[in-house]
Amino acid sequence: MSSFALARGSRISLILFLFATSFCVFALQSGDALMYLALARDFVLNGDWSSRDPYLYSLPNAELVWQHEYLSYLIFYAVHAVFGFPGLILLKTVLWGAVFLTVLRAEPRQRNESWLWIGLWVLAVLAGSFRFIERASLFSDLFCVLLVSWLLPRSRIDRGLLLRISLLFLLWIQVHPGFPLGWALVGLWTLWHLIHTPSFRDYKRLAWLSLPLALMFLNPLGWEGIVYPIRFALNEARTLKEFNFEWLPSYHPLFRFAPETLAFWALSGFASMIVIRERAWMDLRTWFALFAFVAATQSVRFVPWASFVMITAIKPWCELRGRRHFGVKLEYAALALILALSLKNFTTGYKSSSGQRLAHLGLDPKFFPETTTEFLRQRPIPGRLYNTHDFGSYLIWRKMTPIFHHGFVTDMRFYREEVAGVFQSQERFLELVRRHGWTMLLVEKHGAYRYFHRILSPLPDWKIVAEDESSYLIYYLPDSNNGRDESPQNSRSGQQ
Repeated sequence: MSSFALARGSRISLILFLFATSFCVFALQSGDALMYLALARDFVLNGDWSSRDPYLYSLPNAELVWQHEYLSYLIFYAVHAVFGFPGLILLKTVLWGAVFLTVLRAEPRQRNESWLWIGLWVLAVLAGSFRFIERASLFSDLFCVLLVSWLLPRSRIDRGLLLRISLLFLLWIQVHPGFPLGWALVGLWTLWHLIHTPSFRDYKRLAWLSLPLALMFLNPLGWEGIVYPIRFALNEARTLKEFNFEWLPSYHPLFRFAPETLAFWALSGFASMIVIRERAWMDLRTWFALFAFVAATQSVRFVPWASFVMITAIKPWCELRGRRHFGVKLEYAALALILALSLKNFTTGYKSSSGQRLAHLGLDPKFFPETTTEFLRQRPIPGRLYNTHDFGSYLIWRKMTPIFHHGFVTDMRFYREEVAGVFQSQERFLELVRRHGWTMLLVEKHGAYRYFHRILSPLPDWKIVAEDESSYLIYYLPDSNNGRDESPQNSRSGQQ
């Protein structure tokens, strides 16, 4: 291959990498990242490995399951301690950058120059961009793509592969409970080769695949850490799929016209046509692509890694037939357009299904109640604070506890009856007001407020006292002691 061809391929790969990375650099939107900082501060660094939740007044004896991701919390905390919030955004970008590099380096690399594969790359980036946020699940996204890139070119269990897989799963169980996806990928690879590769049927070698599983017992929860994601999927996840959008299937009507979901369906359609064209029904690459597709349809949170696994799996087949090249001027124009869009994202941000993503390296004010929380700290009133789901982590990080709810609560009865139940009716809201002594409500401006507006409109004693881009702070301020039904009973002291 000529040096010109190599230079052209490198330039295109660099442009594709910059394009994908430009969708990662935006203001921090993940409340979970702040919860990681709080858990590292309050538990890990204090050597406290207990499971009692100290943050809630609504569930005094609640269990707080956090040990399964302790290493993620330490990593986030250490990066934040050194670099602040820009460091967390950089950490996310580095992890996703590793995903992008893994896919771009996958063989055959010359496919990076194919306009068919470039189109699929753009679709994969757009499909996954809604989850380019600061979460521990970043590690599972990366590890799924890494695992596929390791398994695809191999048809035997050698020492190098076994060492990689063992270390990967040992690390995986410390940072995120997404490792059953890795089990499934290794299982698919093993099953395919047992069927199609006679030399693979060396059962002494196959027995070595138990080593990664054995090493996974080296986690703070032991056996419980291994079975935790399975129990979660069979219990808590069932309830979350009813109320929490990130657990909904990607075919849910809520996502019908979301640009990211449309990109995923387009990617899946093109991938299917490529497999049909190649008649590669039983190829291992098709098995991996199909597994990724099925996983993504079951939960929209799996769409990012699944999209990149799909384009990695079908990469050798992503070649235009017939006329292989467009005109040079047209190619340069298309690459210039991709590069210009990348620069626009880096400098001014971009719009996603969750709203505008800002090109700066702090907290996104549309997601965190900074002004209202400061008002609450300075001017509380007697009673307790109600907070919506997304603000719990921020309040804990700001040490504004105890609170009503946060996203790490695993009591699904409480979630169904109180967290979701508060929106059912005015009667249910007033019942919970009396039960918990709420006199203050911290409500999302762009989400839950429409429910509270319907509930509170006939109750004039509930008044908005502060607001910012993300939230309303509502106080119970009766004009007189008129014995209204909405008056909280057993008033309690304000936030500490």
